Amino acid sequence: MNFTKLQGSGNDFIVIDNRDGKVYELLKRLELDIKDFVIALCKQHTGVGADGLILIEDPQDPKNHFKWQFFNSDGSVAEMCGNGSRCAVRFAYEKGIVGEEVRFETLAGVIKAWVKEGGKRVKVQLTSPKDYREVSLQVDGLHIEGSFINTGVPHFVAVVENLQNLNVVKLGRAIRFHKEFEPKGTNVNFIEKVSDRAIRIRTYERGVEGETLACGTGATASAIVAYMKGLVKEKPVEVHTKGGEILQIDFSEDLREVFLEGAVCKVFEGFFSEEDLLCMR
Repeated sequence: MNFTKLQGSGNDFIVIDNRDGKVYELLKRLELDIKDFVIALCKQHTGVGADGLILIEDPQDPKNHFKWQFFNSDGSVAEMCGNGSRCAVRFAYEKGIVGEEVRFETLAGVIKAWVKEGGKRVKVQLTSPKDYREVSLQVDGLHIEGSFINTGVPHFVAVVENLQNLNVVKLGRAIRFHKEFEPKGTNVNFIEKVSDRAIRIRTYERGVEGETLACGTGATASAIVAYMKGLVKEKPVEVHTKGGEILQIDFSEDLREVFLEGAVCKVFEGFFSEEDLLCMR
């Protein structure tokens, strides 16, 4: 089965054209669960290795270009992924599924996107944020003030000092599973100011269960929170990711329109056989 691995800001994804349903046919033939399939492919060292898997499928509404199925590397389903959406759009563009203006279906709603520089940059319009609230937490003996906002998936954002030396995995995991965010938990972002129009970010991602090099919806959530709190004063907000890329986040004052833009890179194209897949398990 053919696949493409792409990355946006260091967030890497395996993308498969499943419009003919070949993935489900393979799973049925091998008596594999979709979760086990995702885990096997995304696993480092023994699999392809990725933060998630994206299946491109036919849309339910013919006005849209495609529907995606998005899975985190642990096999769980996510409603939305900002960097994943940009990778999916470049894949679809190179396969001739879409042109330069795109509409595709996710569990979070219909996402609009624009292809730039022949797919090397992609801009997506995310769904309108919701459920914003200030949150005070007691975590591992620490008092942490932050903000919660859903930018397609839930995010907690905390402004910190000395971001570089923060134990993101330990503190992020504790917040991710905090009772405040039960039952599904939350993604966790730590930010610090760079300038009046830029922030730096580190993210613990739910579903990956670790720190990732970038998170598109997390960068979006963090940019919005930073602007609302006066940490930054200009838009678009530049978000410096751990992977070294700078994402641009723009949004209207009423937050009805929110945009994420950044570079998308193809890592490689590959093929796995049934034998290969069974060896990955």
